[in-house]
Amino acid sequence: MFNMNNIRLAVFGAALAFSTAAVNAAPAEELALPAPLSDMTTEQWHAFSHSLVDGIASENEGLRTAAMRLSVQYAGRVDVTSALIDVMSIYRNHPDDNVRRMAVVTLGSMNSSLAKGYLELSQQYEKSPAVKRTIRAVLAGIADGSN
Repeated sequence: MFNMNNIRLAVFGAALAFSTAAVNAAPAEELALPAPLSDMTTEQWHAFSHSLVDGIASENEGLRTAAMRLSVQYAGRVDVTSALIDVMSIYRNHPDDNVRRMAVVTLGSMNSSLAKGYLELSQQYEKSPAVKRTIRAVLAGIADGSN
């Protein structure tokens, strides 16, 4: 006679066997890694940009900060300017200064005159010394063309 634990074990074993068989039966090309970044097409970069914009607009804190970090990392290849208002909002309203600093760097990496003007105006009203230093550094990078 089977008890509930034996039934659960049997179902788990069957599911594991089917999933292992499915992985082993998959052709090698389906398991290949994605193309290196240097091989990405313009369409792939555009899709990546769109995903980053969606991530920045997300309510998920980890996804939002990761998307901002990646948008800074690949600033020369992605376009997240459509998330400008979202990033401005993160900068102004987030309680964590480190997240606010990441938003400042993200704004600076957008190559947007609106973002630059916003940072210039915000600098004088910023209360956090760390965020204020970050704004100054970003604006200096924009001025000398290093961002």
